[in-house]
Amino acid sequence: MNNGSVVLQRWVPLLAWLMVGATCIGIFSKTLSYGYLPPGDARRYVAKAVTDKEYAQILVLGPTYHMDFSPGWEWLLRHLHRSAGMGEDGLMVVSAGGLLLLILVAGLPWLRYPEAWLAALLALCVPLPGLMSRWLQGRPFLVSEAALLCLLLAWRQHNDQKPSWGKLLGSIAAFALATWMHGTWYLYGLLLGSFFLAQCWRATIWLTICWVAGTVLGALLTGHLWEFLQQNLVWATALTKGGAPTQSLVGELQPSAGEFSALLVLGFVWLWRKQQAKQGEDLFRSPLFWMMAICWVLALKAGRFWADWGLAAAMAWLAVQFEAGIADLWGGNPGRRLVVCGVVCLAMFLDTTSDLDSRYTGTLREPIVDGSQPEMKGWMPDKDGVFYGADFSFFFNTFYKNPYGDWRYILGYESAIMPDADLKIYRDIQWNHYAWEAYQPWVDKMRPQDRLEITSPTEPVLPPLQWHRAAGAIWIGRLPRP
Repeated sequence: MNNGSVVLQRWVPLLAWLMVGATCIGIFSKTLSYGYLPPGDARRYVAKAVTDKEYAQILVLGPTYHMDFSPGWEWLLRHLHRSAGMGEDGLMVVSAGGLLLLILVAGLPWLRYPEAWLAALLALCVPLPGLMSRWLQGRPFLVSEAALLCLLLAWRQHNDQKPSWGKLLGSIAAFALATWMHGTWYLYGLLLGSFFLAQCWRATIWLTICWVAGTVLGALLTGHLWEFLQQNLVWATALTKGGAPTQSLVGELQPSAGEFSALLVLGFVWLWRKQQAKQGEDLFRSPLFWMMAICWVLALKAGRFWADWGLAAAMAWLAVQFEAGIADLWGGNPGRRLVVCGVVCLAMFLDTTSDLDSRYTGTLREPIVDGSQPEMKGWMPDKDGVFYGADFSFFFNTFYKNPYGDWRYILGYESAIMPDADLKIYRDIQWNHYAWEAYQPWVDKMRPQDRLEITSPTEPVLPPLQWHRAAGAIWIGRLPRP
């Protein structure tokens, strides 16, 4: 080996890390440069952070609600607003961009070849273009997903020896952070079940200990240990109750169609590695495989099991396969490895930053009701009024645009926390495909300070309400005034 090859061999690992790091930062910067505004929950988190309100002052709540399931995330955003002076735009950058960057780098510390991680992300982003939009949602479930990725990769090769204290403490911290930030602590039972089915007995025991300790620690950070743990189980039970048509559920709660594109990618990679290594790994002894299998089956009931948990395991498994392939093919050829790394980085950047089907700019054209506009005078609810409506996006958008409004919303970020009587009305509206007549029970209970929102291409007909087109196809109705 000549001197040039020796120098190249020495510097290629550093250059690969620099290229991958630059690609992640480039994706972060380019996607945010579109002015992207995440839809849904990110808006209500930011709006709540800039106010001093609690949810009892924002929503009409039923008996199910006692406290929110993401107290850590709400604390972080409010702290950034009060202590760092961040406004709504800055908080959105932290929410959307910060969590995207967290996912982009979550697998890097556990791999020798960083380009293997980007290759794994690219292998899923190409057939699943909606994946980037999900990673940009600015919701704390991404903290749980990043924690899951770290745990899967850190424990995938656990042997029969006692794990190091650093590994144990890091796992406890990951469980605690995910519990405090997102609250779905019980879903980590899927992780424990995966290691159990893979017959990793000692890893299962140690992970269970870490999970219990981390969950208790995360719940303690809320200041309401048992109430917080119980509230999350109540939420999980409420979400599993029937009553809503399947097509009316939010996307992540609708059944999966089988995730054929992702399975096709996984199958091709498995066949490639089996042919390359001449002897494929024993999938039934792999916790990554079992995590994918369990989540794929459960996703046939609710797609979130695959979208939030199964895909994380798929990313980790693909990264492990690509790393082994890189070591076999280009481990001794630094020049070729550098070229392949550059191709992967460029492809990842171009694929994830293109505004395909307006995935980044589409939200900028959404009609949003702005109560400060002169034409809206008298059409927003009066003090202590209630905004009735059956559209989640109306709550997210209107609360984000009018965070200081002194009214409450009947439908907020989750129908399960509505009062029982109003939940029944909402289910009837869904069942009747949002027909105007189905809103009549809310019309009957409206007071002069209340308003009703209906999204319709034409003016609704619901006597005795008067109507005003607020934005786009959004109509706001009120009782006649003297």
